[in-house]
Amino acid sequence: MSSENKNEIELKNRHENVQTEKYEDETLEIEAPKNEDREKEPPLDEGYAWVILVASFFNFFFSFGNIFSFGVFQTYYLKTMFVNEPANKIAWISTMSNALTTAGGIFAAPIIRKIGLRNAGLLGSIIGTIGLIGASFSTKIWQLIITQGIIYGFGAAIVVNVSLVVPSLWFNKYRSFALSLISSGGGIGSLILVPTVTACVGNLTIGWAFRILAAAYFVSTFVGSLLVKPRTTFKPGGKLLDFSLIKDPVTIMICINGFFLSAGYNIPTLYFPASLVDLGKTRSYATNLIMLFTGLSALSRIIIATFNKRLGPINILFVAHLITGVIMLTMWLPGKTFSIYLAFYIILATTSTVFFTLGPIIIASYYPNERISQANGMSYLASGFSTIISVPTAGVVFDKVGKRTNYHPLIIMGGIFYLITLVPLFFLRRLLNKKN
Repeated sequence: MSSENKNEIELKNRHENVQTEKYEDETLEIEAPKNEDREKEPPLDEGYAWVILVASFFNFFFSFGNIFSFGVFQTYYLKTMFVNEPANKIAWISTMSNALTTAGGIFAAPIIRKIGLRNAGLLGSIIGTIGLIGASFSTKIWQLIITQGIIYGFGAAIVVNVSLVVPSLWFNKYRSFALSLISSGGGIGSLILVPTVTACVGNLTIGWAFRILAAAYFVSTFVGSLLVKPRTTFKPGGKLLDFSLIKDPVTIMICINGFFLSAGYNIPTLYFPASLVDLGKTRSYATNLIMLFTGLSALSRIIIATFNKRLGPINILFVAHLITGVIMLTMWLPGKTFSIYLAFYIILATTSTVFFTLGPIIIASYYPNERISQANGMSYLASGFSTIISVPTAGVVFDKVGKRTNYHPLIIMGGIFYLITLVPLFFLRRLLNKKN
């Protein structure tokens, strides 16, 4: 081969190498930010991160706090507004609002991808407000199922999902604390919203109670959503259902746990106050105990954050669910005195809702940021689906088996459901340990 040909081949190879390097550089430029862009990124765990924390907290404060206050409306429906309607029919109002607030989160990821985190939060704020205002003019059960149940629940679900995703983008060192504090917002909100709604229903009308709630929800969640922004460029998956998540054993175990947890949790939530009244306490006293429950539950979620890294979220969940199942079967089931009931309710408040805090923490630590919204949506979908099935089923069991006087069949169901969650938690711990 001549020297001229060799030089030509060498020049050609150099040119190809330059083109390859240029292409590789351009690919990196698209997929990852430049060094100077990284320097402009806001720091984690400080500065605007705390604004995000406060905004997300108040989004939870009203989105889930309203759900707790709906119990006041439920009592009004049963005792005043729909006295001639069957209780299981009225129950569909709160069932749909609870189910949509959790299960509706599955729609959040494609909405966030399409219009962004901030606009998705604003959309949820507007939809939820429309639902509450619509409820204020509703006079029939089917109207309240649509307005208070479906429309409000869907709007609140978007706000909740955004509020769980954004802190994961802004916090690393304090992520567990941030998510714990945010998830406690609903319980803390109920301490203010329940007596507020009670006063409005008693002194005004149910219509004005809904309008006042709508105004408070709109102002808080709209301002909170305006403050929301990603720390860096962020786009979640655009699919409604990510089938790779469905196939992931970790996702499957989280969803199975969420399904049985919700089925077990709904029983004391709906029936313990009534069992307390049957024990001889007044309805107002039972309402005050519900506020004690939500307050202790919120406090326990914050405290859990301090032990999360030391003990591990799965270990905490395993012990908490074991305790919850055992006390339902050994304290509430045979209990016949108020002191035992009170001790049971206090312990229940600290152990039964732990997953609502640690679930998002587990998801945020396992999945990349772009998939957190969809993973949370899947988890909440399982909980919402459980609510739709378990609440009417519990009503049928109470009517047919318990004859509306015996709570034992329900208590046994609730305790067993919590103990069943130990199985997916066991496998979840093995899966996460294997990954680590």
